[in-house]
Amino acid sequence: MGNHFIVSANGWKEIKKNGLLKTMILFSLIFVLGAVQEQEAHAENSDPNIFVHGLTGFGHGELGSNLYYWGGTTQNIIGTLSNDGYTSMEAVVSPFGSNWDRAIELYYYIKGGTVDYGAAHVKEHGHERYGRTFPGIYPQWDGENKIHLIGHSQGGQTSRLLDTLLREGSAEEREHARANNIELPELFSGNKTWIRSITAIATPHNGTQVASLAKGLLHEVIYGSAFIANSSAINLSYDFKLDQWGLKQFPGEANKNYLKRVFSSKVWNANEDIVLYDLTTEGATKLNEQTSLSSDVYYFSYSGNATYKGAFSSNYYPSVTVFPLYSIPAAYIGATGGKEWRQNDGLVPVISALYPFGQPYKAADGNPTAGMWYVEPTIQGWEHMDFVGQDYTQAPFLKKSVKQFYQNIVVRNRSL
Repeated sequence: MGNHFIVSANGWKEIKKNGLLKTMILFSLIFVLGAVQEQEAHAENSDPNIFVHGLTGFGHGELGSNLYYWGGTTQNIIGTLSNDGYTSMEAVVSPFGSNWDRAIELYYYIKGGTVDYGAAHVKEHGHERYGRTFPGIYPQWDGENKIHLIGHSQGGQTSRLLDTLLREGSAEEREHARANNIELPELFSGNKTWIRSITAIATPHNGTQVASLAKGLLHEVIYGSAFIANSSAINLSYDFKLDQWGLKQFPGEANKNYLKRVFSSKVWNANEDIVLYDLTTEGATKLNEQTSLSSDVYYFSYSGNATYKGAFSSNYYPSVTVFPLYSIPAAYIGATGGKEWRQNDGLVPVISALYPFGQPYKAADGNPTAGMWYVEPTIQGWEHMDFVGQDYTQAPFLKKSVKQFYQNIVVRNRSL
């Protein structure tokens, strides 16, 4: 028999004699024990928040000490969160790489080691197999020491792909390693439940109409930057981080020779292994088919809408607060595709930022559920770069709101 709480006749008289005080003490003990059990069942985690930038992103210090990707010139979001007791770190990957290449870089940037893009992958796409070597910002990362990934724009796609690779690995890489009797990088073996949550902010889960228009522009930007970076008169510190495509000058290499390598790089033929393909509706659809959700991971999404519907048409137009640089793409998205694709944040349609088509989701209801997208209400008036404080006309006015936005995210993450 188990232990039972038995009160004798004399004991009951004693309880009655002492009256309300002992009864209150008894119920207080029950309440406290219940609270302790509840706290143990929902213990907070101390997992770090790893921030993953999007297209054209950069690390702190790359473009000056006063410019942050996460905060612009008005604030240092990651530093503030860490100072407030929420361990937060910045991951830096290629600003123009494909989501595959960026996901691999993200893994090694966090864990540490030399980037290995995968033998099967490089055979298919034609770039170098190995990339940079990183010390690791969280080398203890494993199944016991998990992380929260917070990705802005393409950073959300990159985080999703890494999540799937950790859990499922790569069948293509495993088969290639077996067939060629070569060592398989640990990442591609799968069976790693190392992520606690993913937060996707203004992410083009289903692509964006403007990506296909920008393909040629990307080539021009890289061509031009190759010249500028090697000019004796201009010092360009921006790092494209496309070493695997030969877009890095070797120590002592003459400018002429470097430019020759740039112009002959296979990156110009990288139809599907480059950022802007992944951001098209076609590329995003392929990524959605390649990624999955885990019943052990929480997935959150945020979207913004900086457009309004025309009075006499089904088109959407940029609001007056939209940063001028994004007014043209906002208007373009607002006039193309189906009507449901026209509301946008200046770069990404609202419908694309909600959740990846084909994956389970639910609207935010105060009760996040692992294994499905928890879709937060669209923030009206916020454009794509407002989320990271880089709309320099609006940033000073939104500083407190942006800070509170991330404060809410990390507080929620700690409770998962």
